[in-house]
Amino acid sequence: MLGRILVALGGLLVAALFAALLAPFFVDWTNFRSDFEDQASRILGKKVTVHGAVEARILPFPSVTLHDVTVGSDRDGAPLVSVARFSMDAELAPFLSGEARIFDMRIEEPKARIRLLSDGTLDWARGSTADIPARTVVLERVHVSDGVVEFIDEQSGRTRIVSGFDADMSARSLAGPWTVDGQASVDGEAGRFHLASLQPDPRSGAVPLNIRLLPDTRPFEIDLSGGLTLSGGKPLYKGSFLASWLIAEGEAAEQQASGAKPVAPKVKGEFELTNERVRVPSYRLELGDAANPYAVTGEATLDTGARPEFLLTADGQQIDMSRIGEEAPSGKTSRRVAISIRERIERLIAIAARIPIPSVPGKASLALPAIVAGDTVLRDIRLDIRPAGTGWTVERALATLPGRTQVEAGGTLDLKGQPSFRGDLLVASTQPSGLAAWITGDVDPAIREMKTAGFSAKVDLTRELQRFERLELAMGVGILNGRVERESRDGTAPNLSVDLTGNEIDLNAMRALATLVAGDEAGVNLFAQRIAGRLKVERLAAADIVAKNVDTVFTADGETMAVERLQIGDLAGAKITATGKIESALSAPTGEADLTFAAADPGPFLTMLKAHVSAHPALDALVRNASWYAGTDIKAHVALSGPDAAMSVKLSGVANGSRVHLDYGRETIPPRPGAMTLDASLENADAQVLFGQAGLEPLPIPSSEPGRLSVSLNAEADEPADTVVTFSGTETSLTAKGRLDFRAGSFLQGNLQASLRSGDIEPYLMIAGIGLPQSGAGLPVTLSADAEIGDATAKIDTIEGAFAGNAVRGTFSLDWKEPGLRVGGALELDTVDLAWLAEAVAGPVTDPATGDLSSASVVAPMTVPDLDLSLRSSTFWPGVLGKVSDFSGHLTGRTGELVLEDAAGTWLAGDLKGRISLSNAEKTAFLQSRLTLEHGDLAAVFAGAASDGVTPPQITGRFDLTAVAEATGGTVADLVSSINGSGEIRLSDVVVPHFDLGYLPPLLAAADLIEGEVDESKVRPLVENLVSEKGASLEALAIPFNIGDGVVRAQNVVAGNALARLGGDAKVDLQSGETEAVVTVSPEVGADALAGAAPDIRIRLSGRLPAPERSLDVTDVTNYLSMRAFERERRRVETLQSNVLEKQRLRREVALYKFRAVEREKAEAAERVRLEEEARRRAEADALARKAAEEEAARRAAEEEAARQRAIEQGEQTTQPPAEETAPPADGTTPSGPTTGGTPPVNLQFEDLPGVN
Repeated sequence: MLGRILVALGGLLVAALFAALLAPFFVDWTNFRSDFEDQASRILGKKVTVHGAVEARILPFPSVTLHDVTVGSDRDGAPLVSVARFSMDAELAPFLSGEARIFDMRIEEPKARIRLLSDGTLDWARGSTADIPARTVVLERVHVSDGVVEFIDEQSGRTRIVSGFDADMSARSLAGPWTVDGQASVDGEAGRFHLASLQPDPRSGAVPLNIRLLPDTRPFEIDLSGGLTLSGGKPLYKGSFLASWLIAEGEAAEQQASGAKPVAPKVKGEFELTNERVRVPSYRLELGDAANPYAVTGEATLDTGARPEFLLTADGQQIDMSRIGEEAPSGKTSRRVAISIRERIERLIAIAARIPIPSVPGKASLALPAIVAGDTVLRDIRLDIRPAGTGWTVERALATLPGRTQVEAGGTLDLKGQPSFRGDLLVASTQPSGLAAWITGDVDPAIREMKTAGFSAKVDLTRELQRFERLELAMGVGILNGRVERESRDGTAPNLSVDLTGNEIDLNAMRALATLVAGDEAGVNLFAQRIAGRLKVERLAAADIVAKNVDTVFTADGETMAVERLQIGDLAGAKITATGKIESALSAPTGEADLTFAAADPGPFLTMLKAHVSAHPALDALVRNASWYAGTDIKAHVALSGPDAAMSVKLSGVANGSRVHLDYGRETIPPRPGAMTLDASLENADAQVLFGQAGLEPLPIPSSEPGRLSVSLNAEADEPADTVVTFSGTETSLTAKGRLDFRAGSFLQGNLQASLRSGDIEPYLMIAGIGLPQSGAGLPVTLSADAEIGDATAKIDTIEGAFAGNAVRGTFSLDWKEPGLRVGGALELDTVDLAWLAEAVAGPVTDPATGDLSSASVVAPMTVPDLDLSLRSSTFWPGVLGKVSDFSGHLTGRTGELVLEDAAGTWLAGDLKGRISLSNAEKTAFLQSRLTLEHGDLAAVFAGAASDGVTPPQITGRFDLTAVAEATGGTVADLVSSINGSGEIRLSDVVVPHFDLGYLPPLLAAADLIEGEVDESKVRPLVENLVSEKGASLEALAIPFNIGDGVVRAQNVVAGNALARLGGDAKVDLQSGETEAVVTVSPEVGADALAGAAPDIRIRLSGRLPAPERSLDVTDVTNYLSMRAFERERRRVETLQSNVLEKQRLRREVALYKFRAVEREKAEAAERVRLEEEARRRAEADALARKAAEEEAARRAAEEEAARQRAIEQGEQTTQPPAEETAPPADGTTPSGPTTGGTPPVNLQFEDLPGVN
């Protein structure tokens, strides 16, 4: 602003020079030089001297040129004004009217010295009075070139230089109005200007003056409009101003391309300008849409007097950046571009550096309630700063950023050269996710989980050095104290020094916060720095890994990492210590490290490790079986050496009582390929622990045997390894040799040759969770096999061996791709027992104490893989009626279900085919079976069913059997007792001994000799002797049967031969073997047939098979024989009965006749009584009727007499004759009822209706 004042003063000086140069028109031309100097001195009030040549001419127009002109002198004798060359051309005609019209004037290299005295007045105004002919001179064109003005301010001790002053001027008179356009530099600040004035106000003397200033290096222009006065020798320029921000062409084009209309900020207000002070009593800054701008108001003062200072205040309303065209930058997809805090600070510093720093003391204050940009709101902005040479002293800087983030700063901000800030800094956010969303447009999950975040520190921040002393860093619940320093010099790697102590560090949160500050390269460039760190925290978290009581001292750079101390008190339940150093870590790492690991339960640690390393089945197995490594305490030494970083690991210690030893060597560090050797061993007093540590998931059943498990591997590069696995116990040994692949994608694939010998394998099977039926008696095993292992499959060939003497041969295939193990193959055994198979599904079949079917509840089934096996055996025991020879079948099943299909063999001397299925669901057994037997031998059936000491029946014959059955039960006994089904047995060539069906003819002959009454006691001995004399051959027959609740029933069975027909029913209890049967023998009677009687006998069989007890029932045959004996007696009795019946009929007829006569007499007497009663009732009714008629006649006569008397009395009182009276009846009686004409009354009596008269 001071430069603008000097321009105005220079304009006044030029006007004075114009007046001096016009003086020759009013003096004598013969003494031009001296007269010019005298007249110019008088007009200007200062001594004017022309030191150079003077050139003048009259025609064709007056022209004057002066060289080296000076005006006045300063204290040191230097001229106040000097002009190197001055020339002008005037019109001749206006002189005739007393007017000087200069149409061209040139002033070259003018130099002026203006001194502002200590009292605020100009030295130019002192000493003499100017007499300028202001209104008689017209200037059409004046050109000033290369002018210089030196302004000496004695109040402040500063000197201002206006240089490069070039201007074009014009004026109607020296008093105005003036128009000036030009350019100049004030203290090196170049710019253009435009000046327009009017003539002074006659009353106030003020000169109306409008000035436009356009600085070259500042993107704004200023318009001043007011009045210029000189009071007491002090100039005062007062009025209003308007400043407009200039939008660059490129920026305007971008805004127009995006559809936005460029809107430039504007400032307007009042001003007062003196040589001591620039005062803006009020101003208004408008941003955005002109129709609805955002406004900031305030005041400003710049005092350049004896005590220079400045003051700037700004109070604004809430800023909506969308209204002022300042939207947040966005990407190609209109997504908000992420900008780190560092970039935002650099932009802010760049803007601050463009703000001129006043050279005088003062204070600037800014207060804004909010700034709104899209969905971003900055609140409660407060800034109090003071100029400090090359920067600012920040007394107070406050702002509330998005995410409820409070920012406070105070210190020194240096903007010249390398920007820096030194002071106190506080950042506190109660919603870190909101702050992150504002800064980056995205929210890291680690920040989203934090409720609070922030820090406070004494900071020293430059581009090369960032130091945080007395740092208190808060991240959620974690609070850290200490210091952080980062130094980055040009051409060298940055140095990062960290010393922090606190309760918790979340590395993910720290990384996310670092990204907010430094951008995405924060994590990428971390290890490109030289780092020296000391951390001591109660809790250290990284992702889902949490370490407690961490104390570490370390250094690292791009090539070397050294850990002086690392102590972790609890990492997923493990205590870890480590020391070591690795050099050339990125090229050819070399170094050593010592580690210790102790964990009461390593399971959580292994689970954590599995979640953060590449998947590998070996690690999965360790996690599953971590409980078997309880109480782990191991030490390890790791060494890296050689150009390919050969690695060796030696490990020793104890895990769950097992002595652990491991020696691992590798040519290269994984995952680079290289040869590998490994020797490891586990030795424990309890072999069960070794099974668990080997990943076999044993049951918690202690073993009485110690064991030693060892593994030896030798592999070239990434090829399968030569493998030897051995286990040795007291009575058991296992050896497996071959080549196995240990890579993750093909883990344990390869081939092995294995051999097993054990005096009793049952304890190991139980430990491994493999249960066998009927175990407990010991199971010696000798077995060898070849195995080829693929991707979740295995093929076991050349199986040779014996289980407890039962030889076994065959092949196996295993498949565990899907959940559950599937077993297929073909096996040949010496013996297979159905009860042994059933026990795997339902538990023990028989009670060991009694040998009967078990009544204990069905137990949970044994764990059985999915089976698909072809079976062959020399002997198959079905459990009933002997064995099956040359058995073959197909066994399928799974846990809780076994199915034996396509069963075939020789049974009961016949051909057997069938299917049986047994399952167990929730401890309930289900049985389904289908059986077909052809050409069976009945003798074999009874022989197979016979027990010791029992002679089976000698029944012979052949049979075919078909049966289908199913059952369900909670016990094996209930299962058998609930069998339901049906079937048919077809018999042929059946011979039954001691069963003579021709017993009737000899029996009739013997019965005729019986004396007395025929009863069972006399008949039974005869029948028994006759039936037992011979055997019986039966015709072929089919017997259908059904099975219900475990009982076989055959009903309405019909058989026989020419002598007799057989019929009967039978049932057999399958569980107990109890039999009940009734056979009825009906012999052929012929002519001896009797109606209502037959000579049948019944044979009852009851008891346990195969020899039930037989009893004979002779009731029917006894009745038959009795009826034959009494036939003649029956005919005699029938004749006697006929005579008796006739007499009884006659007696009944006589009694009937007598009864009828008595009944007639009773009826006649009753009729007479009824008739007499009716006559009596009619007489009483007639008497009552007559009495009523008489009473009615008397009443009527009395009424008529009364009526007649009233008529007579009325006739005497009137002149009219009385009415004609009706003649009474001839018999002189009064009618007993109403009459009509001459019809007499009718006497009604209803004697025939009861109760009606």
